Formats: sequence, C-alpha cells, structure tokens
Amino acid sequence: PARLLRERQQALHSVTAFSATLSPPDWMCSLLGLEDEAVCRRLDSPFAPHQLQVQLALEVDTRYRQREASLPRLAAQVTRCLQRQPGNCIVYFPSYRYLEDCVCQLGALPGRHCWQQQPDQGHRAREELLPLLENRRDVAAFCILGGVFGEGVDLPGERLASVVVVGVGLPQVNRDRELLRQWYQQRQGNGFEYAYLYPGMQKVAQALGRVVRGSSDRGTALLVDRRYGEPGYGNLLPPWWQYLEAQS
Repeated sequence: PARLLRERQQALHSVTAFSATLSPPDWMCSLLGLEDEAVCRRLDSPFAPHQLQVQLALEVDTRYRQREASLPRLAAQVTRCLQRQPGNCIVYFPSYRYLEDCVCQLGALPGRHCWQQQPDQGHRAREELLPLLENRRDVAAFCILGGVFGEGVDLPGERLASVVVVGVGLPQVNRDRELLRQWYQQRQGNGFEYAYLYPGMQKVAQALGRVVRGSSDRGTALLVDRRYGEPGYGNLLPPWWQYLEAQS
C-alpha cells in the first residue's frame, strides 16, 4: 500500500501514525509510505513488567516439517499451561490444520470449556466466543494467530487471563508472498525480514497485547517455538515484558 498512501500524504501538512505494534520502524515506514526523514519514537509501556509473566517453550520445534514429530511436546506444554493457570485462555495457532491436530492430541481437558475457531465461521465466531469469555472463567479457546481474535478485540479484567502462542506467526509460503519477498530483496536486500519475519512477529506482539488491557490486569503468556531463543526473533518481542524459559 505504500505508493498509494504516499500519494495521499504528499497533499498533507503532516501525518501522525501510532499503534502498539508499529515496529521495527524501517519496515513500518516503508509499508506506510512515509518519507525517509519521518521521525519514529517508541514510548515506554504504561504497564509494569510484572503484570504479564511470559515464558518461552524453546524445546518445541513448530516449523512445518517438524510439526508432526513435535506435536506430543506441544500438547504437553499446552496442557500444563491450562492446568496451572486458572481463568480464560486463548491458544493461538498459525493454521487451522495445526490447530486441529493439536486439539486431537490434547484429548479431554477436565475443568475446561473448550471452544474451537472454524474456517467457515466468519463474524459468527465473535458472536460465539466473546459472550463465553465475558460470562465464564474456564474457557480454553483455540484460535488462529492474526485472525479476528488476534487483534482488535478488547478483553479487559477477567475476560482473558492467559494466552499461548504456537509458532512465530510467519505467513504461509505462496506465490504472492514469494513475489513480495523477491521485490524487497531486490530493492532493499532484506526480503525474508520484510515479507515473513516482521509481519509474523507483529502477530505475536498483537496476541500478547490481548491479556493486559488496564492498570489492574494481570496475566500470563506462553510462547512456543525454539526460534524465540534466537536473537533475530527474540529481539523483536515487545521490550517491556520479561521473558523466561519455561520448564520442560
């Protein structure tokens, strides 16, 4: 969208863009059509680090070719999280197939009211899940990362106590995404980062942001993927939380 946005912005005196997930700044400036001299600032979080306890499950490899082999470990991590952390929880997956495979591996979850997002639900999904989160405190919702429940929903207080993010959110490889990678690679030399890494980690940051919405909110998060231990991924996580390795 950069070219069309830039044409509109040239007629304006100034433009101010703000969000909790406008990072890294070089990528976002390029995406939004902002000029090279645009001023970027990252302000401190209004929340304290202790409000969200974030753990990293680094022993689980969620890359596409390793998913079948690591599925038992993934299911064990999700089960432990749902057993240890009371309250409503959303578990995010990068695809419906992966979600379905993990739910089958989990089996019964005593004490939990389970809800699963389906690919054909559309807006009906919001009408089903949001009342559950408002009225119950035992919901385990299995949703798609970057979907309708990954951003743009406000779940303050006890409506959401924890999230689990499976994977690092990288977009699926397809023709359009590969053309975008090649385009960025030719012009800026960072095709993988701009087409895959940054959009993926933006989804992760948005999912983390569902838990703590007010000054009195408290919660937990579990990020499941070995790549969170690598600087290229870990350095893109929101800097105001503390990240500790989860027990196996």
